Amino acid sequence: MRHMAQPTKRRISNGKHWIGSLSDEKVYNPEETQPFAVANQELGPVAAAAAAAAMATSNSNAADPQWNVEAGNLPVDAAQQGRAAWGGKVEFFLTAIGYAVGLGNVWRFPYLCYKNGGGAFLLPYCLMLALVGLPCFFLELSFGQFASLGPLTIWRVSPLFKGLGVAMVMVSLILSSYYNVIVAQCLFYLVHSFQARLPWESCDESWRSGLCREYRSPGESENATEAISYGGAYWNFTGELECSFNSTNVSTKCRAPSEEFYERYVLRLTSSIEDYGDFNWRLAIALFIAWIVVTLVLIKGIQSLGKVSYFTAIFPYLMLTAMLIRGATLPGALQGVLFYVKPKWGRLLDYKVWMEAATQIFFSLSCCNGGLIAMSSYNKFRNNCQRDAVIVALINCATSVFAGFVIFCNLGFMAHKKNVRVEDVAKGGPGLAFVVYPEALTHMPLSPLWAVLFFIMMATLGFGSQFSITETVLCAFQDELRAMGVMGASKKHAVIYRVIVCSFLFLLGLTMCFGGGMYLLNLVDNAVSTFPLLVCCIVELVVLMYIYPYKQLAEDIRLMVGGKPNIYWRATWVVITPLVMVILIILMAVFNEPITYGTYKYSPPFQLLCVLIGLFIIAWIPALAIYRYCREGGWILLREFLKPVEDWGPAKPKHRSQFLDKLAQESTEGPAAFFQSKLSIAAEMQRAASKESGLNRIRTNTGSFSALQHIDSQLISSAANLAHEQQCLQQCQQQPPQQQQQQLPFAAFSIGEPLPEDKESASSITGSSAPQSPGKAAAQTEV
Repeated sequence: MRHMAQPTKRRISNGKHWIGSLSDEKVYNPEETQPFAVANQELGPVAAAAAAAAMATSNSNAADPQWNVEAGNLPVDAAQQGRAAWGGKVEFFLTAIGYAVGLGNVWRFPYLCYKNGGGAFLLPYCLMLALVGLPCFFLELSFGQFASLGPLTIWRVSPLFKGLGVAMVMVSLILSSYYNVIVAQCLFYLVHSFQARLPWESCDESWRSGLCREYRSPGESENATEAISYGGAYWNFTGELECSFNSTNVSTKCRAPSEEFYERYVLRLTSSIEDYGDFNWRLAIALFIAWIVVTLVLIKGIQSLGKVSYFTAIFPYLMLTAMLIRGATLPGALQGVLFYVKPKWGRLLDYKVWMEAATQIFFSLSCCNGGLIAMSSYNKFRNNCQRDAVIVALINCATSVFAGFVIFCNLGFMAHKKNVRVEDVAKGGPGLAFVVYPEALTHMPLSPLWAVLFFIMMATLGFGSQFSITETVLCAFQDELRAMGVMGASKKHAVIYRVIVCSFLFLLGLTMCFGGGMYLLNLVDNAVSTFPLLVCCIVELVVLMYIYPYKQLAEDIRLMVGGKPNIYWRATWVVITPLVMVILIILMAVFNEPITYGTYKYSPPFQLLCVLIGLFIIAWIPALAIYRYCREGGWILLREFLKPVEDWGPAKPKHRSQFLDKLAQESTEGPAAFFQSKLSIAAEMQRAASKESGLNRIRTNTGSFSALQHIDSQLISSAANLAHEQQCLQQCQQQPPQQQQQQLPFAAFSIGEPLPEDKESASSITGSSAPQSPGKAAAQTEV
């Protein structure tokens, strides 16, 4: 074999997928009549057929410069057409903060902190930030920024795992449907705060029950016989039933006006999820208003979202600061803060503390539900996403700690006012935002003003996350529909599409506007925010670290930010974070606790429903992997490998001959169709290649790929015909060398090394027929 110079390689793309590479010094020039040389072994059957047909029609497409690969004028990806970008780095930064910092930072972290050791909880919390939260956050930001695609289409990186993208988007879709219901409750409270006297301040309203007890200090009560003593404070006996705040029985336990207002007026809560109750039209109106706000903000995509982020990301911090200053001046605030930060080091020996620290940091940063990929996909390619990831993650955690001081200053004041312990008034989740804190507001001077500011802050925090969650769903399906050619790139199409999706999500949220809707919301929240996200995290790490793999990902990041990830990122991505995730899943599976809402325990059928919802999300990953494998040729391989090998049959030649003759009589294809054969696999793969979606994608993009506009379907289908290919090769061998160079038969799909007698013909096929200088001839590629 002659010594040849190393040829240059150029990639061929149909605008969405790599379909082969060009290997030679000569590149297609529209002004030349001779085609470029192609290294056939580097092209798939579809790509080879398409390239050959494009070369055959080079004269008719000579005026089109789009196929000049060397010039870089490759067709635009359909998924990228009409895709917007952030107006600046600040818009992305603020939107990322608004997305990561949500209602959970206010009502979940402070409760977990005091519950799991106070200040001691900050140790596992910060450790899990370094080992789990920050690595996942940076990984998804860099992944989305590199490809500039939504969480569905981005899995072109490994099409077999596109189900992972579907699972992420399903989590965001379900989350957006019920998260806005909580935002609607904030709006409901906000509207009712514009009164001279807050409605949840007394038990004089029509929604009260016989267990409602209104707070009265000893000086405010007319006589002690009309009051019930509770820890030195007094509660006016305006109810009809005897009760006690110390009772463990729900039917005899007294209830504060704020609790009655939330459950009996805002939610119209029933006794169980089985009793779904009547439709709550007040809450439905609030939900409709919330979705109107979301739709208007997202109507133009991130162009409008980026502008709104200046308010949704900054305003909550102004309100938290104002409320901290006010709370710090109240009596009892110091006791509340000490209760919040006082370390209980013995709690660190409990595995649940570490488990809750890991889950809190993971969910607080909104990892693995597609949102970070969607937000970063609108970034400029050279944006320093590593810097953004570190800053946003630290701000998110600092906000959680800061919000804890705000909450416990007011809880300490409330405990001081009632003369009870802080733990007696502390709650987590919606109970803190809609029961405990509103009650604390009633004891402040100018309570309506502080109530308005508090619920504006809560609504802003909720909207900041809701905008990004909904944009994740919109971005994912929009990119996918454009890639499939179903949706155009015009602004009109985008507006109609966004209105339709937001309307659909609003209708889903209406199912939670019934009396039992809060039970359903709590059940769905437990289903989608536990196992599915952890499983998505592990699969994502496996795909990007071991299949893509890490080496290539590091090169991608170097291309964007100018340097490869350091040893910290590599160690956490490859080893530490996956290991922590596996341990976390095992602990949650082994020590799984039944779902509850307050004191209510869900019945076994609904416990099972919660598990099934989680499995439904996870099932997309293996289901689409199996479907993709079978659709792209795996089923062909499986059928072939189920056949007997060629050595199968009778041992004696006489009997074996009879056996083979019988097979030849029963099948028109003879024994070849009965035995396992690589040639049979190649033939089947070629037939499938002519029908695969890749060929359809090439055809649907002829507007951008004008060099392929004149591809003849008859020529492409012939690429799957082995007999036609062999006939072309024989003709090439029989013709003079000059004629051999002018013909380019369609490339065949091959497995393994080519036959010795085919090498000479293959090398003549790939040779260029254009006049060349001796120097260029020496650099000709040899197959």
